[in-house]
This record gives sequence, C-alpha cells and structure tokens, in this order.
Amino acid sequence: MTVKFLGTAAAEGLPAVFCNCETCRRAKARGGRDVRTRSQILIDGDTLFDFPMDTYMHMLMYGLDLSRVSRVLITHSHMDHCYPQEFCMRGGPFAHGMTSERVTVFCNRTVREMFLADTAREMRKEVADAIDVQTLSPFDTADDGDMKITALPASHTRGEDCLVYYIRRKGAGALFLNDTGPIEKSVYERLAATGAKVGFVAMDCTYGAIRHGTGRHMGLYDCVEQAELMAEVGLLTADAKKYVTHFSHNTDLDYAGIVEKAAPYGISVAYDGCTVEI
Repeated sequence: MTVKFLGTAAAEGLPAVFCNCETCRRAKARGGRDVRTRSQILIDGDTLFDFPMDTYMHMLMYGLDLSRVSRVLITHSHMDHCYPQEFCMRGGPFAHGMTSERVTVFCNRTVREMFLADTAREMRKEVADAIDVQTLSPFDTADDGDMKITALPASHTRGEDCLVYYIRRKGAGALFLNDTGPIEKSVYERLAATGAKVGFVAMDCTYGAIRHGTGRHMGLYDCVEQAELMAEVGLLTADAKKYVTHFSHNTDLDYAGIVEKAAPYGISVAYDGCTVEI
C-alpha cells in the first residue's frame, strides 16, 4: 500500500490564509516543507482520505488523475475535509475520458445530507448517478473491492458522528486519525478484537509539540500516548510506521523543529508530498 500526503495543514492552511503571525511569516519566507495545504491523503492512487477545497491544487501539484479515484473517505462536514461542490465537475461537460466510471463516498449522516444539499442545484443527473454516497456510523464496516473499511468514532465536533478510519488491503492495515482529539482506549480494544493490525498510522498533530489533552485536536505528546495505547492493546505491528500530520500555525515550531521533538519517540513528521510504503 502506498500512502501519499497531499496536504498536511489544518483548516486555515500554513501559512494561514489571512494571518501575519511569526509562524506564518516564517513559512512564507522559507517555503518548502514549512508550507502546508489542507489535509488530504491519497492511497494507492485510487482512494482519497478527505476532500478539502485544496483538492484541485493537489491535482495540479502532483499531476494526479483524480478520475481514477473510486472511493473517498470523509471524516466530517468541515470545509477543509468536505468540499462536495467539486463533485459536480465529475462528468460531462466538465470531465471526459474518466478512468473510473463510478466513485463511492463513505461518510457520516451529516456529511451525506450536506453533500446532497450542496450539489443539488448544479449536479447533472448523469453525474449524480455515478456517485454513491454511503453512510457509515462508528464501528460500521464496508467491503469495497479489495479494501475493507472500518469507521471509528472521532473526538471532534459535538452533534456530529465524526469519523476516523481503519483500512485493510492486501494484508496491510492503516489507521487515519485526522481531525480528532485523543481516542479512548476502548475504541482501540474493540478494533483489536476484530484481528486488526496497524502497520501505519497518521495522527492529528494540530498543535505541534504542545499537549492539547482532551480537546478536539492533538499535539505531539498526545500522539505519543495514543501510539502507546495502540501498542498496549496489540494493534501496532512491530515495524509500524507512525506519522503526525494536520498542523496549525498556532505553534512556534516549523517542520525541522517538530522533527527534532518527534524523533525520540519514533514518530515521523509528514509534509506535503510525503510518500510512505506500507
């Protein structure tokens, strides 16, 4: 399985769209890995994890054939993770020569309602007919081709069943924990009881090396504790690759600074364009 981080920032981007703080000024000046677009991950070229407004930019940056994508896993309804209007362009007269005829969007009930409402006015019937929107609740599973998908409860927005996802394909298991606070140990125990194994995990690190505790996001030391919980319940493989992503400008550390803090814990720091083989 190949995992490519297309974007690794929180909602405002990094540098943030309207901000002049020191972190944002420094990122503008330095460029490179200190510049981050909104979070999105591509798996094996055919699966997207989240669909932010920067998806078009990611297509340009990496020369992607997004018509090849046959499934999209959406965590929740915030615009940096769900921008459904773009799907109106998935078919004629806006798109021709599609590689994959159909796409399935996996999401919670709130996202489904938002998706259908936001695309109702502009989406052509023939385009809508090629898009399946499948609702999942926490701990639901779906078998989609050679990929098994398990939805897990995120700790994020009250009033919405925000999701994170575990996927398994060709013997490899991966866990994606974007836009969530710390996950309860019982969730990992329940996942482990199904025989799941995690060879790769991407964790929300919105606050860099600042501990965030029980909130809607995590910092590095929350991620360290989450990895320890996964290991305790037998989820992580011996050679599991652990990455942090989804960074905000509300930290005083740039890419190199976070790398230095994370290294002693065996955690890697994702950046836009980072590619990992599992």
